Amino acid sequence: MISIRKFMNALRGLGIQAEAPAVEAGESGSTPVTEETASAAPAGEKHGHVFSVRTKGLVVFGALIAYAIIIALFVFHQKNLLQRDFEEIQKSLEIDSMLKQADTAAFHAVMAVFANVDSPDREAGMQRIQMHYQMLRTMHAALKERLPEFDLSLAGVNAALAEADREATRASMTQLIVELVKTKNEFTNLAEQSQLARRRMSEGYRMQTDSVAMTTLLMGMMGLALLGAISGLFFKRLTEDLRTLQIRALEIVNGYRGEPIPIRRHDEVGQLMMAVNSMATILDKREKELIVERQKYFHQEKMAAIGALAAGVAHEIGNPIAAIAGIAQDMAERRAEGLGPCAHDHCRPCRPDLIQAQTERLAAITREISEFASPQPAEPQLIDLNSQLRSTASLIRYDKRLRRVELRLELDHYLPAIFGVADQVTQVIMNLLINAMDALDPVMDRPPTIIITTKPDGDRVCMTVEDNGPGMEKEVLERVFEAFFTTKPAGKGTGLGLSLCYSIMKNHGGSIDIESVPGKGTRVLVYFPTNETA
Repeated sequence: MISIRKFMNALRGLGIQAEAPAVEAGESGSTPVTEETASAAPAGEKHGHVFSVRTKGLVVFGALIAYAIIIALFVFHQKNLLQRDFEEIQKSLEIDSMLKQADTAAFHAVMAVFANVDSPDREAGMQRIQMHYQMLRTMHAALKERLPEFDLSLAGVNAALAEADREATRASMTQLIVELVKTKNEFTNLAEQSQLARRRMSEGYRMQTDSVAMTTLLMGMMGLALLGAISGLFFKRLTEDLRTLQIRALEIVNGYRGEPIPIRRHDEVGQLMMAVNSMATILDKREKELIVERQKYFHQEKMAAIGALAAGVAHEIGNPIAAIAGIAQDMAERRAEGLGPCAHDHCRPCRPDLIQAQTERLAAITREISEFASPQPAEPQLIDLNSQLRSTASLIRYDKRLRRVELRLELDHYLPAIFGVADQVTQVIMNLLINAMDALDPVMDRPPTIIITTKPDGDRVCMTVEDNGPGMEKEVLERVFEAFFTTKPAGKGTGLGLSLCYSIMKNHGGSIDIESVPGKGTRVLVYFPTNETA
């Protein structure tokens, strides 16, 4: 997948910048994507608010933190509730222990009364009963302090004990035993109620603990699932948009200038989409400007070629005109002298065949110039390459630079038609011939020769223009297709000929290659498509 950083650097190299939230102009002479350049985009591609990917990430991170805080607050709240229940259970255990101790103290008091009912030493017996009762009172006081809501009273025991202490009879002792047993039963009942309540609290505590654990787990799982879904959707859409950008960038490189990418994002990727759309619009505009400039240059080159041929054509036309003028002058002189027609066939004034030959020569020159200068269709069509080569070579022979150069055409008579624009094919042929003639200008040690050959090459047609000039060094060969690069002296070349040939062949779906050996010559191989598909 195409790197965004590399792509943005490529955009900056074209003078296109797309930064959020503001767009700054690039270097001098560049065309940054501003409100003016973006206004060419379709409606819906301008956005008032730009939310960057970083902002979206911070929002998601903030939402995640908030969700984690909510879960933490819930857990702490439930922890406090569980802590309270745990403390209640502990309190219940402590009360249960005190009730058991009070019950034991009551039991010991009852047993002490039973042991001293028939004791002969009633005073010692009452002291032992008082000792156990004192322990019971201590436990009763502690319980009453811990359980103020329960009505725990020893009034009956106190009254019975006072009666027994005043008159220790069997009846008073029996009454004391009855009151102590009642008190013991109260403690026993309270202990059973406490155990039952504790069991209920323990069960509730376990259920609450399980509920908190399950709720926390579910909330965590839901949060992770939601985060995963949001992240999946985000990255899925991001991947799709980046894939769309990659495909469109490659399409633009390959010449696509159709509908812009619909903008559905408000972040850096959306800005990048706007930059790509603007880049396509700017490239389309610049390509149209280049086409206009190319047409101007093509016309200038064509007129320059005609100008270069003018001297040669004038010389060629001058010879037959001079011959016809001489015949006419002789006939006028004979008529002025009163002489009749000459009786000898070899006499110049009586040679109409010579006049016919010279007029045919003039007609051929005029026809060649007319064919070269006549307008050609601007749309691609099937072309006879051999015919284009013959007509161009016939005309360019009038160039004075070709007077000492041998121009040979070795054409395949069964060559298939090529698909292209005739005018542009002619321009390629002329540029290559002019370069070959200029290269042969300094050659003096061998007969300067240009050989043009054609032959089929699979589903293409190969045209070769070869000269035996001085050739080119490797450093020059590597730069021959650069615009405005030339090794010719000032005034003899602009450095646009081969660059234009390369551009024309690329637009035709063909190619052009150059082979050169220093000191031996140069060969240019041009490949034309034979069908519209190319």
